[in-house]
Amino acid sequence: MPEALAQVPSAPTPAGPHAAPPRGALYQISDGHHTLLLFGTIHVGAADFYPLEPRLAQALAEAPVLALELDPGNAVALQAAVRRHALYPDGQRFQDQLDPALTQRTLAALQRYQLPLAPMQAMRPWMLAMALTVQAYEQHGYHAELAVDSYLANAVRQHGGQVMELESAERQMGIFSRLNGAQQAQFLKDSLDELEDDDLTRKLDELVGAWRHADSAGFAAALKELRDDDSFSNRFTLQALLEERNPGLADGIASLLRKNDQAIAAIGILHLIGPDGVPALLARKGLQVRQLY
Repeated sequence: MPEALAQVPSAPTPAGPHAAPPRGALYQISDGHHTLLLFGTIHVGAADFYPLEPRLAQALAEAPVLALELDPGNAVALQAAVRRHALYPDGQRFQDQLDPALTQRTLAALQRYQLPLAPMQAMRPWMLAMALTVQAYEQHGYHAELAVDSYLANAVRQHGGQVMELESAERQMGIFSRLNGAQQAQFLKDSLDELEDDDLTRKLDELVGAWRHADSAGFAAALKELRDDDSFSNRFTLQALLEERNPGLADGIASLLRKNDQAIAAIGILHLIGPDGVPALLARKGLQVRQLY
């Protein structure tokens, strides 16, 4: 999903060798001249995610450049992309676009998650699904303001390092604009189905559990579940939001490696998994790829 804009949490000084275990997944990428660390993130957070393990914390404290899918501090670009892709033209409301049954389910979900109706009425169905999902995660104890991406960005900016984007909010949200009205409604319906039986938070708990313990088998299981579930929203997530973006992310990371030594790239953990994941694509480019954990 597109990354939520978040306030940036502070990054503590790198801790001692027993202070924090490995989390996520970490790869070392080299072209024989420069070396880069590639870290797998999740776009939510909790206070006990931090500090990160000492090797990564030290690398963050020294990295000249951090490359993220999106810069969490780039609010202007995010707001422009939201206006362009996520909202109806002035005067249109989702209640006038969806069938009555789906409208009632959406209104009930907004009430359940304590989201005010007025600012939500102009949202297109896919954005409503995103907003409800984020709010469900918040109520479940995961917070956007503690997202790993924001933590990493703050750690690098603290010592004057640069934060760059591998994609853009326009690029990410533009993917959803390819969906027609019926497809957007189906995406919202599928999301409501998962919210109503708490399946979204179960999946997130499992992914977070794997991330906390650097559990590669857990990441593979999460990706397999996504492949095995034939709902429209899962197919779209797998094909458009993961597989389609991986080549561009790999190209951006390879370019970063050519220009900088000791840089760090950090992208969503599921982009790193499997034969079509970013590490595999980087290896096919002839780069040296070694998984550290």
